Amino acid sequence: MDHFRIAVVTGAGQGIGKEIALSLSSENYAVGVNDIRFENAEALVAEIITTGNHAMALPGDVSVETDVRKMISSIQKSWGRIDVLINNAGLVDQQGPIIEQDLQIWERLVDVHLKGTYLMSKTCAPLMFSSKQGRIVNISSIAGILTFPSRTAYGPAKSGVIKLTQILALEWANRGITVNAVAPGYVKTEFIAEMVENGILDEKTLAKRTPLGRIATPKDIANAVMFLVSDNANFITGHTLVVDGGWSAYGFV
Repeated sequence: MDHFRIAVVTGAGQGIGKEIALSLSSENYAVGVNDIRFENAEALVAEIITTGNHAMALPGDVSVETDVRKMISSIQKSWGRIDVLINNAGLVDQQGPIIEQDLQIWERLVDVHLKGTYLMSKTCAPLMFSSKQGRIVNISSIAGILTFPSRTAYGPAKSGVIKLTQILALEWANRGITVNAVAPGYVKTEFIAEMVENGILDEKTLAKRTPLGRIATPKDIANAVMFLVSDNANFITGHTLVVDGGWSAYGFV
């Protein structure tokens, strides 16, 4: 695998994660495809392999340390190193008044978004230390920067991802590793489609509120990630790149 760079993408079975994995594969990366739904990971691996590129399915829950260790061990045994880690795995927040929210759902969201990012980064980093180079990109959200009512788990967890990104960037800078985050706005994924279908969101209203006049596609987010893992971003670390079509810049309501 010496002529391939090695990447791991969590939550890659659909949506943003899938688009990131496909973008990395198109740039000659061998991709470890993680998803808690193994059938989704296997389907994407099969799709990548048909293009002549390398991929491996990595079943597991990013918030469970034993699962994370198994995933990284599989990569190490098969490919020997990790060059890029994309912490993308996530869940949709519960809606409604705080006093009516379920604590187990709250804990699950924080575990996947924040604890999962922590565990994956911590476990992958030693493989990057050995080669004295690496790129970690964490998927945060504008909900981690702005305040969205009732998003009591998702918002704080994504804020935590941004702060964790900064801390890891400082700690690992002298190891040749850059750690950055991407904060998407609303993105046309299966999650958003479900919320639109359930009447929680209205896509036309979201598009109208966005200065660029539309919500993002998964490819828009993947393009930002690809920039941060590229040589063009060699001197960028500890940064959160907002990709929201101007949503967070637009303060007038």
